[in-house]
Amino acid sequence: MALSDLGNFWEVKSAQQYQRWLGACLVAAYAIVNEDGGTANHANRLIWANAILGGEAADVRSKVEAHMKYAIASNATLQASPTDIDDNGIQFIVNSQINTFATG
Repeated sequence: MALSDLGNFWEVKSAQQYQRWLGACLVAAYAIVNEDGGTANHANRLIWANAILGGEAADVRSKVEAHMKYAIASNATLQASPTDIDDNGIQFIVNSQINTFATG
């Protein structure tokens, strides 16, 4: 996919995809709230999770969109066909990004 196609996905299609990415972030956040306190980076992960689960709508949107942008920039599978990714693929991407965004 050309860079212009990726940019177009962000400008046009990301709004249609937002709910799926929000859902993946909500699922990941709930899992973090319930994970073992000994999990690596747990304190920062918990801050991220609580922001997703209890944050103001604009702050949550900003965090979800950050996941989407990072994924578009870094994930070859998503880059190949961003609108064809299934829910499991989105959840996998979000889960793999948590520690990137959960920093103190």
